[in-house]
Amino acid sequence: MTGRAAVEDIRVDFNYVRGLAAANAAATYRAPDNDLPSRLGALTYDEYRSIRFAPPQAMWRKDGVPFQLQFFHRGGLFRDRVTLHEFSESHEQVIPFLRDFFTYEGIRDLPALRSTLGYAGFRVHTPLNRPDVYDEVIAFLGSSYFRAIGADQVYGLSARGLALNSGLPGVREEFPRFTEFWIGKPEKGATALTIYALLQGPNVSGAYEFVVRPGKATLVDVHAELTFRTDSALVGLAPLTSMFWCGENSARPAGEMRPEVHDSDGLIVDDGATRPLWRPLRNPRNVASTSVPVQKLVRFGLLQRDRRMTSYEDLEVHYEKRPSAWIEPRGDWDNGSVRLVELPDPAEHGDNIVAFWVPGEKPIPGHPIEARYRIVWSLGEPPNGNLARVVNTREGPLPGNGHLFWVDFADEKNSGRDLATMEPVIELRGGPRIRHFSVTPYPEIHGCRVAIETDATKVGQTTTVRCHLRNKTEPVSETWSYLWQP
Repeated sequence: MTGRAAVEDIRVDFNYVRGLAAANAAATYRAPDNDLPSRLGALTYDEYRSIRFAPPQAMWRKDGVPFQLQFFHRGGLFRDRVTLHEFSESHEQVIPFLRDFFTYEGIRDLPALRSTLGYAGFRVHTPLNRPDVYDEVIAFLGSSYFRAIGADQVYGLSARGLALNSGLPGVREEFPRFTEFWIGKPEKGATALTIYALLQGPNVSGAYEFVVRPGKATLVDVHAELTFRTDSALVGLAPLTSMFWCGENSARPAGEMRPEVHDSDGLIVDDGATRPLWRPLRNPRNVASTSVPVQKLVRFGLLQRDRRMTSYEDLEVHYEKRPSAWIEPRGDWDNGSVRLVELPDPAEHGDNIVAFWVPGEKPIPGHPIEARYRIVWSLGEPPNGNLARVVNTREGPLPGNGHLFWVDFADEKNSGRDLATMEPVIELRGGPRIRHFSVTPYPEIHGCRVAIETDATKVGQTTTVRCHLRNKTEPVSETWSYLWQP
């Protein structure tokens, strides 16, 4: 690689980036300089996609190390400049923009591009599925968004560094962004890659450390320190962002051939003391924000539970291979809540689902807070003991002004329990009464179906329906919790 900036004798670690973030927090906020040639700013979606990084130019490609870097070009929707640094044990240097890194097929009138142009983001490649092929494993692009995959997965949901005022009515959401990254050059045989990032926004400054460990399940260990300049209405830590357009619990859009279209189909919340809660996702008519109070968080996440290809019938995008992602706190995350925001979305191309942790105590401006957690990206699911899981949710109106819910519980470990003989515990909050319920064996899933008939409710009225199975007083399933809004 040629055209490098000067090497500096700086030891890059979390304390180094923390110091930069603290200095930013103490100063008056100044928006980053995102000056961009007008031609790049006017790129259409297709033009931007035609700009491709040339794989032979990948950073560290000739160094015999298990990771390589490729970069995202600025332009179109991705206007923000991100400054990238490479660091080693004792040195760091800026990675300058080089036009030779990219091919520009079909783009005319491209101006001269300087080395100070910077990048929109970057992606990391490693031998994820085969020892002789470097597959993309994690990418940072746009605001504070990043996404990762493990073996045999395709990209789906994303994570974010921070969510501010997400889903609050009448309050504009703030999107602080990563403005600088320091990427540690790995040694031969390394199994992890360390990345530091500087987060900046009008009301917050932060330092982040990401330790990426690729594998069958890719693990990303996060350490963040955040300092707020002003009081924020809603602070969301460890946010996950996904897409749910339609599923088994919703009507199929007109003309849509595929039965289901989603990157995630449910929220899982586990406090370690009660039954894990499973909340099927929806594409609501109006913005819906709900919270699950938690005394001591063990984990939460957005899961793609349905792994049957026939549920999606999409031979191109393979929703059945989209990863689940869940957050495992490091240290005490006590007396807060997991908040789920669902936005109405007319198409499958946007992210309309956000889930994050809301601390019980709001951060005090000028006082740093720390957060440590692990993100697991997997085709599997987090452990839940030996509890039966909810595998299907269906709902629809009944003749005569009523409503019906089908909830299928599966004992996929085939533990020998007859779930159809267990007692369903059903709870309704918000208006209607239960008319009738029944439990029917479902041998194909080693489980049962709980059918719940209720009164109808008014359009716009919100009802929460919950159900779990128990053997006498012992729970044998997770808790199904559904938000019903006619």
